[in-house]
Amino acid sequence: MPFINGYYLPYWVLFFFIYCFLGWCIESAIVSLDTKKLTNRGFLRGPFLPIYGFGALTIIFCTMPVRDNILLCYIVGVVSCTALEYVCAVIMESIFKTKYWDYTGHFMNFQGRICLVSSLFWGVLTLLVIHVIHEPISGFVTDKLGLALTTVIDVILLVMLNVDLYISARAAFDLNKAAAKLEELGVQLELAKMELRDAVEEKAQELEERVSSLSAGREELAARLRLGVRSLVKGNPTAVHKSFDRGLIELKELLNK
Repeated sequence: MPFINGYYLPYWVLFFFIYCFLGWCIESAIVSLDTKKLTNRGFLRGPFLPIYGFGALTIIFCTMPVRDNILLCYIVGVVSCTALEYVCAVIMESIFKTKYWDYTGHFMNFQGRICLVSSLFWGVLTLLVIHVIHEPISGFVTDKLGLALTTVIDVILLVMLNVDLYISARAAFDLNKAAAKLEELGVQLELAKMELRDAVEEKAQELEERVSSLSAGREELAARLRLGVRSLVKGNPTAVHKSFDRGLIELKELLNK
């Protein structure tokens, strides 16, 4: 069995899931406080935020040569995790055409994907992981659970994660279709309203019916969305769609009625 930097592979997998869960707790708490309602933060439906899992593993690997130097440990954490956050943002946007986090408007942000406050926060998390959190987690996993039980837990969690990924990805693609359709309906609705204002008397009733039909179409589309799409939209209130942002904004308004 592979032995990597002091741990067997199953231990690394469980570390990933533990930090995914801790990251989900942090993000959900922050967003819930900000929106003043309980929010399941993130792309997935379950209590996982993979960027924190990958971030923690990146921190542990990259800071090994400098872990005894607090300043260098902080700097390495800031640089490595900021790079990871940027790459994750680019990949998710290219696949799902939606920004699931957007720092536009934040001080010293770059393309809305990373910003100074987030980077500094990664540095603080690096120090917490290396000097406070990881040692007791590592001790519990290796000493209390052991390799066999850890492997079983890993298999269960990997199955759950893959199922969640499939459901969430399908919801994300449904969201793209809904945003595109809502944007199309919104444009038609605006054109119909403009025509209605300029219409002669005999066309007024026809255009009123068209406006009513288009409005009903928007409401019906929102009502027919899968629960996964609703959860995805509500769990990511700052999400921005690259191609159909107007449609996504209208979808948020319809779901918040």
